[in-house]
Amino acid sequence: MEIHMVYEAPSAQDYLSLRLRSGMGNKDLNRSRTALKNSLFTVCLYEKETLIGFGRVVGDGGITYIVSDIMVDKEHHRKGYGEKIMKAIDGYFDENAHEDSYICLIANRPADLLYHKHQFDYLPENKCGMMRRQCKERILP
Repeated sequence: MEIHMVYEAPSAQDYLSLRLRSGMGNKDLNRSRTALKNSLFTVCLYEKETLIGFGRVVGDGGITYIVSDIMVDKEHHRKGYGEKIMKAIDGYFDENAHEDSYICLIANRPADLLYHKHQFDYLPENKCGMMRRQCKERILP
């Protein structure tokens, strides 16, 4: 089984298929097309023509970068493919980010162990990570 790496966005259909096969859940097709098109960097792992691994970087390309959608097909877990994806992303940061760049991600456990090997640390005690609750109807004060 030969795996090859490609540094361009997959089709939205392939992306959504991998989301389901990796356990990441489904997303809207049109929003997925927009998200992939607006990514700063994408890396794909293919077995023949099948997308089996994916990762991307989003952000403003100057100061803020977010690692997103690191996923590997469940049938290909524990083969080092997540590590290959993260090494490609490390290379992108080595070439494009700066010492004062803000590079972040939100991890599910136990994937945090992989990210820790790639210079990601938990926030210090004087900082906290937050997520905005998104709802269709917003109650304004």
